[in-house]
Amino acid sequence: MGRKPRLVVADHPHHVYQRGNNRRLLFSSHGDRVFWIACMRRALDATGCRLHQMTLMSNHVHAIITPPDADALSELMKRANQRYAQTRNQQRGGSGKLFEERFRSVVIDDVEHLRVTTLYNDANAYRAKMVTDPFAHDWSTVPLHAAGFGGRFLRSLWTPSAWYQGLGATPMARAVAYRHAMIQYLELEDDAAIDDEIKKREARDAEVYRRRVERPGRGWAREAQSRYGRKRERTE
Repeated sequence: MGRKPRLVVADHPHHVYQRGNNRRLLFSSHGDRVFWIACMRRALDATGCRLHQMTLMSNHVHAIITPPDADALSELMKRANQRYAQTRNQQRGGSGKLFEERFRSVVIDDVEHLRVTTLYNDANAYRAKMVTDPFAHDWSTVPLHAAGFGGRFLRSLWTPSAWYQGLGATPMARAVAYRHAMIQYLELEDDAAIDDEIKKREARDAEVYRRRVERPGRGWAREAQSRYGRKRERTE
């Protein structure tokens, strides 16, 4: 049975989700992430796509991207993925597919959908307990949105989205409004607009990550943070 063609709408933002093949590790060092960003920058320049959000995790990538035409999104990911995978395999003596054959993309059809997707993606590392501050993930656009420290490697790729631009008349007003929006999102967990298949895949990946960092006594190897979102019940 043939695969369904991917729906891509020109000049509309898309939620793009790309995983390592068989959950293969995509990034294992600072240099890996810097090189991926360089590959993405070249691909954006070549295709004319605009990147509004990005989060790099160890074995998957979230992004919000607006393509200028129906073919540009696939061309963007092909260019970035091939260049990165070939170089990484050569450097590490690896072989085989680094990325899943097909990335997942969902058309973002209104400003509310764009809001939730931006916050969902930006909060990815915090939800996975990779960081204890939701505004402090350096390999995400969250510091750019929140006017915080970090995110400098992604700054040259970033084009603020229509939702973010509408948060205020000045950069500081937008940053303050964004911080309030993120805190509210984490408290309410209002991610109903996110594609169910993406959430299922991410939940499986989070479980793999959880087993990696949880101590044998079921304590966390990283300090838990309960300031934002629902508090976890303690069990004796």
